[in-house]
Order: sequence, then structure tokens, then C-alpha cells
Amino acid sequence: MRERLTRESVVDAAVALVESEGLDALSMRALSEKLGVAVTSIYWHVGNKEALLDALVDRMCASIVASAPRGRNPQQRVLSTARSVLRALETHGELVAIAHERGRLAVVFAPARRYLAVELSVAGLRGDRLADAVNALLQYVSGYCIMMGVLDRSPEQHEVALPLWVGDAPVDRVAARRLEWGPDSRRSFEIGLEALVAGLVASARGGDG
Repeated sequence: MRERLTRESVVDAAVALVESEGLDALSMRALSEKLGVAVTSIYWHVGNKEALLDALVDRMCASIVASAPRGRNPQQRVLSTARSVLRALETHGELVAIAHERGRLAVVFAPARRYLAVELSVAGLRGDRLADAVNALLQYVSGYCIMMGVLDRSPEQHEVALPLWVGDAPVDRVAARRLEWGPDSRRSFEIGLEALVAGLVASARGGDG
């Protein structure tokens, strides 16, 4: 027996359709076929397509920080929030695109901004330093996702050796070899994130902004 149709199940199906086939594939008719119901049932539960797109953005808002930050101290909780944002962007990139098209990116990132602001405040940041730290963290995570999206469209660029020096390298042999093969992107992201958060938290000792 077919499960009872609900607003939540319609939105779930719309998310699955967008993330598997892209935003262009989303239509009320395609959604009704996926669910095996009449188009009128879709309208009854979520309204028109504009209302459906708003519901998808709301879903992204709920997933950008899936749970409260974890960690024993502000630095760990900031890292937890940043990683949650990264997972959401990687998992629901198409929903972010919808939010962008509808001018609602600020709404999507608002939960993460609140969590980061609170934890950085606990760490001792104030004023401009706190605001700049929140913005820097979200820009770092978002920039990484954008870069990986570009690289994923050209996977051949991931494993290209690039000689950096003629003759002996002015750095040690291990470093020279690693640098010529380019970065392990996720490892580099984590190293940079941890250094960025540590630096921002340490800057709290510099006084108010």
C-alpha cells in the first residue's frame, strides 16, 4: 500500500530529484510521476512551484548545521560547526544554488553564523574581530567547496605533476616531491581550517575590535 502523501514526503522527493538530476529536471509533473500521484496532490500539499522552491531553501536552512556544535571548548565547537557547514554544502549543493537564485543565501547561512558568533564570543572575540572571524570562516568553507566543484568538472587536473624547480630544490626532498604532485585537497582544507580557527581564537587576546 502506498504511504500517505505529506508535505514532508513531497519535499523529500523534490530534494532527491534535484540532487540526482539537477534543478532543470524539477517540475510539478516530474515530481508527481516520481511520487505516483496526481499533480493536483502536489499542489495541495506544497502549493505552486514557487512555494516548493521556498520549501527546498527552508530544508537547506535546517541542514546547514544539522546539530548543535560538539566539543569541550569554543575552538572545538567552531571546528564542529565549520565541518557541519562543509558537509551540508557537499551534500546539498543544488539546494544552495536554489537559495542563491532566490536571493536567500543569507537566510541559509544564518544558523551557522549564529552558532559561530556565539562560540567565538565565548572564546573572547568582540566587535569587528568577532564579525570578521565569522565571515572569514564561512568564506573559507564556501571557497573550498567552489574550488572542488571546479576541479570535479576537470578531474584530470587532480593528478598532474608540476616540476617547480630546475635542478636541486631549495627545500627538503620530501616537501619538494609532495609539492610537485599538488595538494591532497581535503587534508589541506583541514590543516587550513584548524590553523585559521586557532589563529582567530588566539586573536581574542589582542583586545576588542
